[in-house]
Amino acid sequence: MNQSPAYASTDASAVPSVLAQAEILMDAGNYQDAINVLLSVRELVSREPVMCNMLGFLLLQVGRPQDAVSWFETALNLKPDYVHAISGLGTAYQNCGDFGRALRCYDRAVAAQPDEAVFWYHQGTVLQELGRSIEALSSLDRAISLKSDYSLALAKRGEVMESLSNVPEAMQAALRSCHLSPEDVTSWSRLGDLLQKYGDYDKAIATYDKGLSRFPEDFRCLCHKAQALEATGRYSEALVTAQRALRVEPSDRDALVLCGKLELRFGNPAAAHICFQIVADMGVVRNYPAARKPAKFRALLLFSPEAGNTPYEDLIRDGCFDSEVMFVLRNYRNDPRDCSDRVDVVVNLVSETDFGLDVMASAIDLADCLHRPVVNHPRLMLATDRESISRRLTGVADAVMPATVRIEAKDLRRRVRDGDTNAFPLIVRHAGKHGGDMMELAGDADALLRFAEEAGDQTLYLTDFVNYSSPDGLFRKYRFIFVEDQILPYHLAIGDGWKVHHASTRMASVEWMRREEEAFLNEPRRVFGPKGMAALDAIRRQIGLDYFGIDCSLDSQGRVVIFEVNASMLIHLHNIGFEYKTPHVTRIKQAFERLLERRANEYRSTVSAAGTSWAQSA
Repeated sequence: MNQSPAYASTDASAVPSVLAQAEILMDAGNYQDAINVLLSVRELVSREPVMCNMLGFLLLQVGRPQDAVSWFETALNLKPDYVHAISGLGTAYQNCGDFGRALRCYDRAVAAQPDEAVFWYHQGTVLQELGRSIEALSSLDRAISLKSDYSLALAKRGEVMESLSNVPEAMQAALRSCHLSPEDVTSWSRLGDLLQKYGDYDKAIATYDKGLSRFPEDFRCLCHKAQALEATGRYSEALVTAQRALRVEPSDRDALVLCGKLELRFGNPAAAHICFQIVADMGVVRNYPAARKPAKFRALLLFSPEAGNTPYEDLIRDGCFDSEVMFVLRNYRNDPRDCSDRVDVVVNLVSETDFGLDVMASAIDLADCLHRPVVNHPRLMLATDRESISRRLTGVADAVMPATVRIEAKDLRRRVRDGDTNAFPLIVRHAGKHGGDMMELAGDADALLRFAEEAGDQTLYLTDFVNYSSPDGLFRKYRFIFVEDQILPYHLAIGDGWKVHHASTRMASVEWMRREEEAFLNEPRRVFGPKGMAALDAIRRQIGLDYFGIDCSLDSQGRVVIFEVNASMLIHLHNIGFEYKTPHVTRIKQAFERLLERRANEYRSTVSAAGTSWAQSA
């Protein structure tokens, strides 16, 4: 490391030599050494606006925006119209997340130098952060009018157009950026990201390849290409590409998580665990800021990449609260100090008990250590596997709960060969699977034996089949979401066969089916009647979770036929062609948000009361 020179004098005559030394170090990328040079003559720097400004920009380079703020402010106290310090102060505030103050700085900068494209660009980026997209677009257009090949402004304009749901304009802006700056790898990665976001994975991969042909080790192109390869089922290529990305950025969370997921897919849990543990050691894995500031409260989400979880991204999207995600892993003890001082309520997302009991043990340990209210405490999840649910819900009035047993595939093969099997037909499925994957209806012993043989050493579930077809010969599967004491409808899937999933039905092209679903969502009580709704409420009370779902139907007697009850049910906002569903998804999201807010407020009230009591006793 270069040593800071000792300057005998701290008067103005030393300024040129100090600046020269700092500039040499700065040009060589030795930002900390340059900072040390300036701080060695702090008194002199504090009297010279140019030196204050340089120190502020250096502090930005080493990720110290709060310290940079004070030096830019010192520069402006000495020279109030110093436009570069005004802009630097805006950048420092922006990096601190204080977008309001940042915007005021950039407003001053563009007023002082309206022909400077970079100031309009920065103003546009901050306006976009504040959700003022139309104004952001105007600022960015002004920057581009002043500098037609301004690739950063063109790329940001594409982002703004995308946020305004103007996909063609966003694509056009990204393409223009690639055309103007073909050697700028960020232009290609941005275009690839747009293509990937809208499902054109093959073109996205080709676009990332164009960027990589110019910069073979560009991390963003490598990582996002790996994600696109995974989305197209090219898992081997995805893993190789993700590993290349990790060699560039060994500590990147997204690349580590992707590598871990792919290693799990290839049956390498030990390698996956190494990736996940590196991420877990970092503490908070992801942050989701509240849609509106200030946030009403902060939630900590416990998520495991090694087990099944409650799908959460659409559930918390555009919420009034800040969220942090922590990984929960097998045989791993999280440090509660990583987050506990910032958290008002904990949400356990780990919902898989078939193969996740060791993960659940880690989740229980962490939840108990945090000393916060916990939604869906992992301890309550322990009896939510299919066999346990079958036992717990047998006997619910006006409900049909098909018997379900868990069995190893090798034991099932032996029982079938010995002739020791239940009455047919039977539903047989792999434990830990959802969405109809690895699940069949076995009509006889031969079909059951074939499934068991193909299952190898897997764990299976056997469930009695209940013919739930309607009088018209179609099969109807209803999904409700329970949020505390509320029973909220989510969807109705109408299919031609017994294995019904909304995405694989004919409903997108059959209007009467969509109208029936809409009518159910608007008035579920008219479909289920008092007895059906009472049965659902009895199920809610028996399960006892804060948030979970049920897939069910109605038999010819109006009884609720139970298929599945757990906290792993998906809700989402991707309702193209089914827009009538969106208000009902919003109701579920709002109920979940109210649940969290109530628990957070109860915790804050308890803490406040304890603090008051302590103060009085003192």
